[in-house]
Amino acid sequence: MNTPNLMVGLPWQLAQQMLQAANIPFAVTIGENYNRFFTVADNDFYVGRVAYVEEMGIWQILLYRPMVASGFENCNEVQYAKEITT
Repeated sequence: MNTPNLMVGLPWQLAQQMLQAANIPFAVTIGENYNRFFTVADNDFYVGRVAYVEEMGIWQILLYRPMVASGFENCNEVQYAKEITT
């Protein structure tokens, strides 16, 4: 069950499809971005952390919104996700 650990940094849309396709139980938390130097995007999320919660038997997925000036939309993972989803 290495799939969840391999998705850190991936766009949430792609990661969610991977989890659902593998029938992996998960819960999602959206984290706050406290960056004061860059504007944060209003849409899109990326996977910031993945942890297995043994007591509940699920993977806890922590999502963040990307910074606008980060070039997130141009990274290889996002381009790969666009190819898969379109």
